[in-house]
Amino acid sequence: MDFHKSLATPKVSSQDWYYSKKLRTNLLGIYCANDDTINCFLYDETTGGVGPNEAISLLDYLLTDLESRLGCHDQLIIWCDNSPAHFKECYLFFYMDDLVKKGKFLRADLKFLLEGHSYSICDRRFGSIQRLFDTHEVIEFPRQWAIVLERSHLKDVRTYWVTLNMIKDYKSFLKMQYISRNEDLDGEKFEVRGIAWLNFGYGELVNENGELKLVHHPESVFLRFRMDPKAQPRRVSFIKKRQVTKLMPELLTPFSQEARPVKKSVKDFCVKLAQKYLAENAVHFYQSLRVIDEDSDTE
Repeated sequence: MDFHKSLATPKVSSQDWYYSKKLRTNLLGIYCANDDTINCFLYDETTGGVGPNEAISLLDYLLTDLESRLGCHDQLIIWCDNSPAHFKECYLFFYMDDLVKKGKFLRADLKFLLEGHSYSICDRRFGSIQRLFDTHEVIEFPRQWAIVLERSHLKDVRTYWVTLNMIKDYKSFLKMQYISRNEDLDGEKFEVRGIAWLNFGYGELVNENGELKLVHHPESVFLRFRMDPKAQPRRVSFIKKRQVTKLMPELLTPFSQEARPVKKSVKDFCVKLAQKYLAENAVHFYQSLRVIDEDSDTE
């Protein structure tokens, strides 16, 4: 999975557009190797950002959808980049551990692309998607990015327009049972940024004959700092030591019930562009945005 660059909205072919502040529209791509399809989740900044709540919520949404279409599977393998703000942070680790503990998968692997890697599959698909977007001189409002993609002739692309109810408060939910640690079960410290591979449930160990054997490790997570199954893993547990609240589905709620406010300067520029170049419904859309004062941070 990977985030595409932010899509500035509205989009018009005029000089003053380049010097205006615009609304951000985000695109999270999750490529599924089982059906050779990239799943594109689009939403603007009034719905969410690019943090763990958004990444985990949309991944979970897709996994549920894939199970209904492709059936259950024993193993989940996820590749993503090293971005600490997007994927390489502990909430995603917690989520993967919880998937295995709940029996959704027997084994889960979270792997990170090495620094300086070549383009991933998501990057290559993003290239085709961006070329499609470049052919459209005008995008009036964020939802139109998804409409353009839905109506395109690009193969093996699924498009989802994200709503507020799809973004869950996974950070608060997972914190009830998990805690961040940078020390393994032997008391040795490690750096999260150096992790190359996390393994949950079942994983490989080398036996006394130097051969790989599969072992069950439900109470700990295997960490490796290079992509080598024969490397001795570090063991860590992210579960809180004290008695904690069991993670029940009813405790997981939407992060917000109302659209997020945007900076007043963003709204003003968008309204001005809409009034000058766009249809009346686009003007109403940008006029309806809630704003937050940039100086006082009050709505």
